[in-house]
Amino acid sequence: MPEGLRRLAALLGTLTALGPLGVDLYLPAFPLMAADLGASAEAIQRTLAAFLLGIAGGQLVFGPLSDRFGRRAPLFAGLALFAVASAGCALAGSTASLIWLRVAQAIGGCAGMVIARAVVRDVADERNAVRMMATLMLVMGAAPILAPLLGAGLLAAFGWRALFWALAIYGVVALLLC
Repeated sequence: MPEGLRRLAALLGTLTALGPLGVDLYLPAFPLMAADLGASAEAIQRTLAAFLLGIAGGQLVFGPLSDRFGRRAPLFAGLALFAVASAGCALAGSTASLIWLRVAQAIGGCAGMVIARAVVRDVADERNAVRMMATLMLVMGAAPILAPLLGAGLLAAFGWRALFWALAIYGVVALLLC
């Protein structure tokens, strides 16, 4: 694969990781979040369900938007939404606000997932597209394994809100890289 496509594959892998990181990074924090927010374990679990609903619905939005208006503007909008919603999650004072912010975070995060795959189809020939898609699938497989480990480390060092600050920073960095 040419060097330019390798760098692009790395960037697209970064975008593809938004969804799995958003799902799995904060899983170790559930008990601390429940205690801090004065919520039940079930209420905190609903934040995960809300994220998954946002990912599902967001794909229905960002796929057609990126086909109609190009990849750049919807991607930037999605990454900005992901970063802002992640910061909002870090500042959330209630489970209800956290649930809604998680939906927004997921909608923004799925832009990277959806548009990354579309970009592969746009720029690569058949052979390189297969290689790039394999790289993206590797990220999709590795991120859910590594994210809880990273989340547990951040949680132990800085608390549960730092997990969402880390996601906000990740979103901003991804936006700047794009």
